[in-house]
Amino acid sequence: MNARRRDYNDAPNCWIGTEKGSVMTDSNGVQPKSLLETTLNTRDLGVYHSVLHGKQLRPWRILRSDVQNYPSENDIRLLTERKICTIIDLRGEKEVQRKPSGFAGREGFTYHNIPVEEGSGIPESVDAVSDSYIKIAESERMAEVFCAIAMAPDGVMINCTAGKDRTGVVSAILLGVCGVPDVEIIADYMYTKAYSTERFALIHKNFPEIDMRIVIPRERYMAEFLARLRGKYGEFSGYLAAIGVTSSEKNAIVAKLL
Repeated sequence: MNARRRDYNDAPNCWIGTEKGSVMTDSNGVQPKSLLETTLNTRDLGVYHSVLHGKQLRPWRILRSDVQNYPSENDIRLLTERKICTIIDLRGEKEVQRKPSGFAGREGFTYHNIPVEEGSGIPESVDAVSDSYIKIAESERMAEVFCAIAMAPDGVMINCTAGKDRTGVVSAILLGVCGVPDVEIIADYMYTKAYSTERFALIHKNFPEIDMRIVIPRERYMAEFLARLRGKYGEFSGYLAAIGVTSSEKNAIVAKLL
């Protein structure tokens, strides 16, 4: 297997020790904390402001996350109380077989596995990252992802393995179609760097041959993706229409977040 295609997703979803000073913190010196106690990178899209609509997005409507293999009782209680009961898992068939979601078949939750195979590996170089994001956006099942979000009767949590690439692309498009400015879309993408410090350290430890510049988020990757998406489709609404998302489905997505 090509070294760059090695499945770094085998890295367990656990906290590992890091030397003092190596953990990214926020402006107050506090390590960011996932919304779920058994994940590293569960976050709420409802913290951003829509310039187009002149208001903040609604919290606890759509969460983005890494995979939840073993959700705790506290995690399940929180999601149930917040009515986040639709889970959309973007991982491929082999990924799911290797590490099943803790929400598959769980009472009270609707679990959708919509495989997006693009993005499950590592791009060949730093210059190929934005190209890989375009391939994710143009995955043959991406319209199904947005349809599932639109049709969900309650809040939604979207995940891939690390909550970085496939989930990052979907989140960027969701924020973009709601009128969130690029600077905030890029900031949301970059938060994965802070939340996943331990995961990145473990990847580097287990796969030292991997160029971590490709794996760790950089602002240019998302900025280039947004520019390329607009260059091809115009705005986000044009992209959604091009992949087969109807106007009513797009409006339902916007209504869910606004």
